[in-house]
Amino acid sequence: MVKRYAQARLEVCTCKFGVYPQIQAFVKSDRPSKFPNLQIKYVRGLDPIIKLMDKDGNIQDVLAIEKWDTDTVEEFLKTHLISPDEEKEDYLRTNEI
Repeated sequence: MVKRYAQARLEVCTCKFGVYPQIQAFVKSDRPSKFPNLQIKYVRGLDPIIKLMDKDGNIQDVLAIEKWDTDTVEEFLKTHLISPDEEKEDYLRTNEI
């Protein structure tokens, strides 16, 4: 079973974009907008990572993504992030009478 997360944050330093052009391409494209529960954070000097969090924002996992290409990042997020539609369904299911 695949572990799923409510939120994710991709952290990277813009000074590293030259070293990680695939991560730059992902961040600068429209792809992040497909994931409303993904946040992009620029952290000085940091190699690219993804922090995966629960619904309360508690960090559950941290992954180094410096070797990933744009498609890999997108596929990972599609697989491991809970979509807002799924969250609504889950909320409705837990509030059934």
